[in-house]
Amino acid sequence: MVLVLVFIALLLTFYSVAYRHVAAALRVETARSLLRQRDAGAVHALARGLALLETGLPPSDPYVCEATIGPPPDEGSFTVTFTSPGEGLWSVHAAPTQWPDNPPPMPASFAEMAPP
Repeated sequence: MVLVLVFIALLLTFYSVAYRHVAAALRVETARSLLRQRDAGAVHALARGLALLETGLPPSDPYVCEATIGPPPDEGSFTVTFTSPGEGLWSVHAAPTQWPDNPPPMPASFAEMAPP
């Protein structure tokens, strides 16, 4: 009888040690997954902004526009800001669009917006 109790106690001890490591690994992977999911939209908006910058120069400095990322039920709006810290240099920043902000939609290219 005592041997059975010792065996059960030992088994529960091993289980608690193993569970602690598994739970920690699950927490880490959940955090990584949430970070990846959170950053996915901003990365796509930033990529669209960089592709847009390859078509020409923005009409103003800073230039702010909105990029809609994702399929219609799950779409997200991101504000993409183009700033020029120096001659020939451009910085592109993407962040989720806040509620009162309503920037214009991202154009297809900057070439069509260039002054004549």
